[in-house]
Amino acid sequence: MPEPITHFHGAPPDASGPHDHQSSPVPDSPLRDLPHLMNRGIGVLAGLGPAMAPQAQALTGLRDRLAEGRFQLAVLGQFKRGKSTLLNAFLGEDILPSSVIPLTAIPTFIRYGQERSIHVHFQDKRTEEIHPSADASWMSRTLLGYVSEEVNPKNIKGVSYVEITHPSPILRDVVLIDTPGIGSTHRHNTEMTLNFLPQCDAALFLVSADPPITEVEVEFLRQVREKVARVFFVLNKIDYLSDRERETALAFLGKVLAERTGIVPDGRIFPVSARQALAAKEKGDAALLDASGLPGITEHLIEFLAQEKTRVLREAVGGKALDLLSDALLQVNLEMRSLQMPINDLEQRLALFQKKIDEAKRERQHTQDILNGDHRRVVELLEEQCAGLRKTAREHLESVASSAISTAEDLDAQVAEDAIAQEIPVYFEHALGVVTATFDSELIAILSAHQQRAAALVESIRVAASTIFEIPHHAPAAQSPLVLAREPYWVSRKSWSGVLGTISPDLVDRALPRSIREKRARARIGKEIQTLVVHNVENLRWATLQNIDAAFRVFSRELDDDLATTIEATYGAIEAAYTRRKEHADEIADRIRTLQKASGDLQSLIGVLAPNISSKV
Repeated sequence: MPEPITHFHGAPPDASGPHDHQSSPVPDSPLRDLPHLMNRGIGVLAGLGPAMAPQAQALTGLRDRLAEGRFQLAVLGQFKRGKSTLLNAFLGEDILPSSVIPLTAIPTFIRYGQERSIHVHFQDKRTEEIHPSADASWMSRTLLGYVSEEVNPKNIKGVSYVEITHPSPILRDVVLIDTPGIGSTHRHNTEMTLNFLPQCDAALFLVSADPPITEVEVEFLRQVREKVARVFFVLNKIDYLSDRERETALAFLGKVLAERTGIVPDGRIFPVSARQALAAKEKGDAALLDASGLPGITEHLIEFLAQEKTRVLREAVGGKALDLLSDALLQVNLEMRSLQMPINDLEQRLALFQKKIDEAKRERQHTQDILNGDHRRVVELLEEQCAGLRKTAREHLESVASSAISTAEDLDAQVAEDAIAQEIPVYFEHALGVVTATFDSELIAILSAHQQRAAALVESIRVAASTIFEIPHHAPAAQSPLVLAREPYWVSRKSWSGVLGTISPDLVDRALPRSIREKRARARIGKEIQTLVVHNVENLRWATLQNIDAAFRVFSRELDDDLATTIEATYGAIEAAYTRRKEHADEIADRIRTLQKASGDLQSLIGVLAPNISSKV
């Protein structure tokens, strides 16, 4: 799992907008046989020899991507709402630790695995792998050693995040993500969670009946609605309520959500007793499990959403597979046509196609110049934002220090130091989210336009080949939305620096009036604040710059790879046929028969895929 300080991401491909929380039944996907179709395609391509090895490998990668796709569900909630108990109920074992004090702000990713294991990822890039026994309590105690404030106060062990693998069937389609509790004593933990959410497919927000919802949760949800496409709600601890009290609590929660947060649940708030659900699974008590309400969450939030993502993923992968098979068909038909036409005619058409390729290469250089210019402009925008951030951060921290000094009974610089140290993580965590959101949208806008131009350039090669050699060609499926981050990750950094240098007053200060001493203290602290601001803004600037550079570099490389692959697949097929005509004339008849069969097989596969894909794009 990647660990950049920040990363750019796109909206989930099926998201209709950050405020859309409605859902509808998911029909059986017409692409449910896609893995079988892809396996057939791989077999056809493998039978054509080394020339088709890259296409066979690419199709294999798409098949594997389809098999690995899982729904990413973040579980959110305030301290003591029962998040850990609910997650344990999903797993059927008491594995995630609970605590009477808040746990450290360390997220836990729960993935499917045939064996139970713990992978602890540290901020210095180390990973410690632990294979526990089947004893769930032992696993819980082990985790507590990393995520508890009591055992790991203020995360002195430097843990970035924890991964758990578990054989629970529910994890075959879903990755559960246990996030730090909101509204804790560490205010920047809430900002860290908000910065993480856009990378998830949905969020499950847990409240309980004691009380149904707090002002802290309402304020958090106002921000959540802008970060993630879908939010679902669970009212926990219903076993403490009568039927009438439960209905009253559900009605009250729905009203508050609609009026105070702008989020309208999708027709249901799920009442559950996580405690009863866990006990029911541990005892194998089906009646108690049904009474707990957990099956309702499982069916709707897990199975439904996982099926929906599978459908979307199948459509996306199916579109790419269709394009790949169409390119392979073009390549097969080009080679077959080149083997059949008179040699003089072949040479003339090959020369025409070479001119088109030369034009495309010149156009590629032109697009690279435009891309480089856009890259420079984005970097200039970053520098402008950081310059403004230095000014506003300095003014804000000076205000915090001044307020602390003015309200202190004894004029002690330590009071200002403590106030600044507490404020810096909150301030810069928020700044990180703002900067990330700004450059997220900026890069998506810029690179999406380049994506369209790049696709047109690559397609021009295919069109030229099909036109010059008089071969039918399937236009590619519509471009998928540009997505720059594909796996949820957790921001990893040791801390925002808030440590001031020694700013003890001079001895002469003690004899001066308080107003003068305050002025001198502010001046000394102001110099230290300037140093802290420069340091923290530079950390943010550097991390963001690395991701900007990486986004443009990766995009440029992928464009070059796509263009080179397309040229190789088209011109290479023709050139290979030309060489075979010159050097291996005795093999031509056999090769044509092989190509004819492959062409028929590929057309058959495309005939199955094309109607289903074209109706989705």
